[in-house]
Amino acid sequence: MRLWSLAFLGGLSLFFLSLALAQEAKKEEKVNVVLGKPMELEMVMVTVPDSVGSGGKPAPAIEDRAASQEGRWLRIDVPFSTTNKFTPEVKFKFYLEGYERVTATEGEKMTEKLVVLTGEATYRDVPAGKKHFAGVFMPPASVLRFAGLKPGGEMEWSKGVMNLKVEATEGGAPVEKVFDLQSDKEKGPSGRGGKKDPEWNKSSEAQEVSGFLLPIYETPFWPKDYKRYSQPKKP
Repeated sequence: MRLWSLAFLGGLSLFFLSLALAQEAKKEEKVNVVLGKPMELEMVMVTVPDSVGSGGKPAPAIEDRAASQEGRWLRIDVPFSTTNKFTPEVKFKFYLEGYERVTATEGEKMTEKLVVLTGEATYRDVPAGKKHFAGVFMPPASVLRFAGLKPGGEMEWSKGVMNLKVEATEGGAPVEKVFDLQSDKEKGPSGRGGKKDPEWNKSSEAQEVSGFLLPIYETPFWPKDYKRYSQPKKP
């Protein structure tokens, strides 16, 4: 009798364990939007496409590395994947670490203040795929404005040594996992971000500044690069 009871209890335990595993697997299957890994991020300085005119004149055909910063945009493309045949709407909010110069008063040195640059990009009817991109752009003048005091500071972004966080919502519901460029480090290169400071974008020291990270349809890269992204949704 005792052996039968033990066998029954063992079988019951295995049943509930299998049920729990099945439910967990089912839960995993329901995850549709997944943001990519930091190593897959594409954050580069780019010039306006040659086919886009400027001031009524053709844009000069020059290499990015030879262009002055006056002609280079910061382009941020964060990868993501979807499993559903079509996802009606996915919205992304970007948070980028930046520094704005503070005008010096007489007898004092110029300083800089931390800013968190924000922008949004929304896509509709996203087909199933393993490598979609959510992208925003920062104009050349804004790149210079928020690069801080360090000479060539604008290149800190393209080197990936600034903090970048991206949150996604699917049909208005938050996607559980976020994209965080410095998430695998104890601290980000600037001392902010990383595992010890995951909420760096909500710092009381920082000023949030919107309107400088633009969706592609507000830039000269549209519509030439439209194939790179899913159908963007305008406000």
